[in-house]
This record gives sequence, structure tokens and C-alpha cells, in this order.
Amino acid sequence: MEVQKLTTDVVIIGGGGAACRAAIEVAENGLDCIMADKGRPGRSGATPCALWSIQAPFGSRGRDERDTPEQFFADMVNGGHFIGDQNIVEIVAFNACDRILDMERYGVHFKKYDDGRFFQTPMPGQTYPRSCFMFENGQHMSTVLAKEVSRHKNIKVMKDFFAYWLLKSKDTVVGIVGIDMINGQTVVINAKNTIVATGGYASMWGFSDNPPTLTGDGIPMAFRVGADIVDLEFNQYYGTDVIWPPSVRGTVLLYELMIDEFADGEIRDKYGVPIIKKPLPIRDEAIKTIFNVIKEGRGTEHGGVLFDITQSPKGVEAARNVFVEMTPKHYQFLIDAAGLDLAKTPIEVAPASHYQCGGIYINEKGESTVQGLYSCGEAAGNFQGANRIAGTALADTQTMGAQTGGCAARDAKKKDLIPVDKKDLNLALDVIKEIMSNKTKKINPAVVKQEILETMDKYIAPFRDEKGMNRGLSVIEDLKSQLSSLYAPDINKYNLDLTEAIETKMMIESAELTFDSALFRKESRGHHNRTDYPQEDNKNWRCHTIVSNKNGKPEYSKRAVIYTRMKPED
Repeated sequence: MEVQKLTTDVVIIGGGGAACRAAIEVAENGLDCIMADKGRPGRSGATPCALWSIQAPFGSRGRDERDTPEQFFADMVNGGHFIGDQNIVEIVAFNACDRILDMERYGVHFKKYDDGRFFQTPMPGQTYPRSCFMFENGQHMSTVLAKEVSRHKNIKVMKDFFAYWLLKSKDTVVGIVGIDMINGQTVVINAKNTIVATGGYASMWGFSDNPPTLTGDGIPMAFRVGADIVDLEFNQYYGTDVIWPPSVRGTVLLYELMIDEFADGEIRDKYGVPIIKKPLPIRDEAIKTIFNVIKEGRGTEHGGVLFDITQSPKGVEAARNVFVEMTPKHYQFLIDAAGLDLAKTPIEVAPASHYQCGGIYINEKGESTVQGLYSCGEAAGNFQGANRIAGTALADTQTMGAQTGGCAARDAKKKDLIPVDKKDLNLALDVIKEIMSNKTKKINPAVVKQEILETMDKYIAPFRDEKGMNRGLSVIEDLKSQLSSLYAPDINKYNLDLTEAIETKMMIESAELTFDSALFRKESRGHHNRTDYPQEDNKNWRCHTIVSNKNGKPEYSKRAVIYTRMKPED
């Protein structure tokens, strides 16, 4: 197999907000960087799908002078049910304002008051209104960040690049192996440091509002090389995604806009009765309420509830204008794709897989537990805790993105490039050879993928129990036994069958770790609700769930949460 070999100081897997910000920081430290994106920077990942909300405690420079980084910190810790590592929460809370000013300098446009203060909206979980308003939402942010990346000559961007293997030499990660889809070539990138910014794995669930490429590639890659994985049981659902009709399924309708200040609407059961009290609860509480209503038989025909602004005390036109001004693309998309005007018709919505609170375990520098391997953005875990409050995901991409890129760059300056281990490289190449080898039985990876999605939806929904999860795990194990039959033909360019097969293998590994993590945590907390253990157990489970690689097999344990400023008893 012909292999192209490249070298660089830092290689970053991903092309979303965190990957771009990390790459910029590496470049500004004077080092060379390769950013290998599964799609195309500015258009791939979850960032382009995000809405306007990015939290930053601007205080007197924003809407409420009482707001401070300390309060932002406290809100994140409380919202995460006290299992977010505070050494990382500090980085997010105390650097968010500076990173937003960086974004402004790059060209991101924020809504402001006439006197120059940042316009900020209130969101559940925020003590004071803290969500800065980006015009054109996450798509604008992604485009501007990708443009800023392109200004740096020492950043090489590899588009349509499917990374599937972290290379390890002895105890250190020394780069990646991937497939350049444009020319069909297998590529080895040897680097002093590697950053995993592959995003989350919310699209391992069938009903999700994430792009289909977000299947958690970083988790099995990091686990294979020995990095600890953390808190996979906390997959965050969002409460009000369109469930019907199918043409607009998964479109986000923000329940946060139902407050009196905005649309003043209601989430209702099928009888028209409001089900969520105001002030609106944070996300984990909102989805529990919605799920319970559906479970009680008060849901709509298609298994949801009603998102209704048609009876707003403000009047329909005023309520409509909130969505036209704040989520214009979503509002118009519903009209264009399904003929649904939410100002005229209550829309069926339900909780959908939205965000990965767990991931690769990191410290405040973005370092994993393996030398040479860093992570940032949604791929990294252990700081959002059991629940994420609105606006912290985009704030994290810029704060921990910059922090991780800077730390990885400064560390790279101190060390020499370690050559690739040929034995490990051959293992990576064997993955491709095995899939393209001729087989008696050939399984289409798309069929296996669909079964994974259905299994995750059914058994790792927000409400779960041991019996159901064991049943789901047995399905995953059965699918795992069939992986040797996955087949892709040997074609030169854009071999989507090949990448789909490799992606399916990694999804199986991530699903297995997720089921076992959820079985390990015997309590209910945040987005992990065990009906057989319905109470939050702070005595035994106010801690992280850790998955460690012990001779190729997962080992599950607890790890203490890092408290720097706020202890639970305070």
C-alpha cells in the first residue's frame, strides 16, 4: 500500500470551532500545524449548526454589571451537578471575554447596544444574562474562524481527510494515520504533539440534531493508545427538536425563547396544557419533564409535545418576530421544507441527542493521560459535568481551544520529533486491507450503523435501567461479532464505503464503552437517569466514571472531581 508521509510540529484532528482556535494558537506560537478535517473547515462539525449563544461574563461591558467570571464559574459548576473539574471550568469562565474579543478581531459580528455594550440574552442556568448574540449564529463563527486559519501560512489544512488511527511509539503519541478522500491516498502525519478536536458523538443516536459525521471518532482512537475516557454516560439531550414531519426532523426550536422577555410561549401536552413552569429549568430538568409527559400518554401522535407560540400574550406577530430575528434560518427552513409557520401552528417536538458531556479526560492544559496527546472542544470531557448550560459549548471551543493549542505548541518547542513505529503503522494499514479484502460474507456498513442508532435511541435514552442496557449491550456485542464481514471495494478516490466501514467499527467501540459507563454509574444525575437508581447519590457517586485501557480491555473506576474554588458542601 502506497503511503504518503508528512511531518509537522502539531497535528489537529477536526475542523470545527475548537480545532480552528487551537490551530490559530499553534501558528501564533511560531510552529507548523496540520489541521486534518473530516469535512471542510467552516462547514463541518457542530459549530456551524450552533445558534447565537456564547457565554461571556462582560459585566458592565454587557447587559448586567453584576455579572463576573466568578459567577459564570459558579453557574457552570452548579449546572453540571458538581462533577465538572474546576481547574478546567476556571479556564472557560475567566478567559471567555478575551476570547470573544479575539473573535471580534477576526471578524465575528456581535449584536451590541447603542453605547457599545454587548447585547446579552438570559438563558436557564445563568444567574445574570450572559449569552452574547452572534449574528448569523454558528455558521458565521465557523466561516470567520476558517478564514482566520487560512491567513496563517504555517497552517496546512487537509480537507475531506478521514483520520482513524493515533500513532504511538512506546509511551508517546507521535501523529495520525488517515485517508485523503480527494486522492484516495493513505497518509501518515508524524507530529511532536497531536490534538483531538473531533467533536462529540451525539449522532450515534438516531434522533439527533447533530450532523451525521459526529460519531465520536476521537473516543476509540484515544482509548486504543491508552488515554483515559470519562463520563460517557452523560450524553445531553435537548428538549425541543422537531420530531414531525420527517422532512424537518431534528431541527432545533429553542425552548429558551419561550420566556416572557421573548416569545412568551408554552410547551404543551396533546391536550394543550402547559407542562414546563417558568422561570424555565436547565436542560436536564426540561427533558425529564417532557419525557415524563410522553411516558404518561400525554404526548402527541408522533411521540412528542407541542411547541406553541400561537397563544402568546404578546400577540402572534410579536412572538413570530422573536424567531425571525433570533433564529431566522431555522424559522424559514421550517416554512420552506415543510410548510410549517410556527407562528400559525403548534409544532411537534421531542428531546433529541444534542451534546457529549463526557469524552477524553484532560487537565487544564488540554493534556490527556498519554504523552503527546491533547484534546479540546466537545471531544474532551470532565468539565461540563452531568449537564451543560446553554452557551458554554461555544465558549469552551474558544477558551480551551486556545489554551490547548498554546500548551501543545509550547511543549512541542521543547522536544524532538519521535519517528513513527513501523509496527504500529502496519496495524493501522491492516485495518484498511482487512476491509477491502475479498470475503465470502459481505456486510454493508450502513446496515450496521442503522442498528447502532436504533439501539442507542432505545436503550441509552435519558431514562434507562440495568435490564434494558444489558439488552442493548448484547445487541452491540452481536454487531461487533459481525465487523470482520464489513466490506468496501478498492477504489481510488472518495471511497465512502471504506470510511463508512471504519467509522462503523469505531461507533461500535464507543457504544460499548457508553453502555458499560452507564451500567457502572448506579445513580441518577443530570442527563443520566437510572429508573432502578432514581436518586442522586452524592455520597458514592459525586465523582467521574473513568474507562482505562488495561491490556486492550476497558476497566471502569471512579475518580475524584477536582475542586479549586467551590466545594459541594459550600
